[in-house]
Amino acid sequence: MSAFLLGDIIFIFAWIVLFLVSPKTRKLQLFGSLLLIPFGFLDICFRPDYCHPPLLIKAIEPLSIETLIYCFGAGGIAAVFGSLFIKKKFDLSKIILSRLAVFLIIGFGIYFVLEFMTKVNAMNCLNYSFLIIWGFLLIVNIKENWKSIGCALLFSIFTIIAINIGLLFYPDFVSEYWNLDANWPLFLNTPSEEIFFAGIMAALWVLLPKYLIQNKS
Repeated sequence: MSAFLLGDIIFIFAWIVLFLVSPKTRKLQLFGSLLLIPFGFLDICFRPDYCHPPLLIKAIEPLSIETLIYCFGAGGIAAVFGSLFIKKKFDLSKIILSRLAVFLIIGFGIYFVLEFMTKVNAMNCLNYSFLIIWGFLLIVNIKENWKSIGCALLFSIFTIIAINIGLLFYPDFVSEYWNLDANWPLFLNTPSEEIFFAGIMAALWVLLPKYLIQNKS
């Protein structure tokens, strides 16, 4: 078993625990999981310049099942963490598909603009894409939306812990899987881009239900 797959197991285990202990947030958790999966397909852009972990199914390389599993776990966990900071209930049956489509178009659009017009690595193209959208939503309602920073910190800490657990079993996997020479310095043995992604994705995922779903009560 690769360290990449072990990381997936850690995230999915946490996802299952949250799903079992918090019945009230199950729909929100599934919503967060499914919403992040489309961005998992950008994994084909990350290899090999940003990272190059071994894949479970090499036949579909450079796409990886591991990344899609991670996205499912991370998106759901971030959504549940977010409910700790913004305690509003949303009727997920009233999701507005046009708003969802606009979010995906803007998210992917900013990513590809940055990818083709800058020298920023692929992971940070995605990070900056989410950062721009989150920043806009923060400006729209800073009085309430600043609380998303709490979720960003919590999920960033969770990510650092998960990677350091992996290092207990695979001491060299960070240096072997990531192109450290071309990336930001490590922080607490964790690639800084991964912490950045965890934080900004979680902060954005807290706010999205409010703007993608008709019922804002």
